[in-house]
Amino acid sequence: GIFRVEDDTCEVVADIGAWTIENPPPPDFDFFVPTGVPYAMEAYRGGFLVTDGHANRVLQVTLDGQVRTVLQVGNVVPLGLDLVRRTVYVALAGPVPHLPEDGQVLSFHVRSADPELVASGGRLLIDVEAGRHALYALAQGDFPEGAPEGSPALPDTGQLLVADRDGGFDVVAGGLDRPTSLEVIDGNAYVVTYDGEIWRIEDLPGGRHR
Repeated sequence: GIFRVEDDTCEVVADIGAWTIENPPPPDFDFFVPTGVPYAMEAYRGGFLVTDGHANRVLQVTLDGQVRTVLQVGNVVPLGLDLVRRTVYVALAGPVPHLPEDGQVLSFHVRSADPELVASGGRLLIDVEAGRHALYALAQGDFPEGAPEGSPALPDTGQLLVADRDGGFDVVAGGLDRPTSLEVIDGNAYVVTYDGEIWRIEDLPGGRHR
């Protein structure tokens, strides 16, 4: 769920797990975690947008604990989010084995929730960030053959990507060790890794963050 942490207190704002149990994904979905797997959150209109990478949807959560589905998708594993004015960008890892053509970035508006494909071609895409003149995506890398669902990518195969004009991605930086999240600030990318390290990639193509 979402928690408010203040001083030495921790208060439940929204119990997303309980809501998901009461509002499961469509019956044709093959899922085994009844509470879902919330992955990323983005501030939105005094509350939050939250991705569920197991129930395959984007949720809107208010500060009084209300939860609703904004976007329900198929088995495409929505993970990282970014919001630019009214446009939401969401990174899709794609189903196992997370093939490059399944690693996509979609855009949509919360009110219409009619997603459009922005770019594709990243292995296990897990995050997306919009700069002022470019859109960046974080690929965790090559998925181990035969690995169970939810396993991380192979070490040192992650990439920071930038969307091109043809609907694909160009590599900005490679050899990243199982990155998990991305933030773009003042023309630099900050990448958190599976081991808890924070890496900085400087002078991104496409200029500064909004």
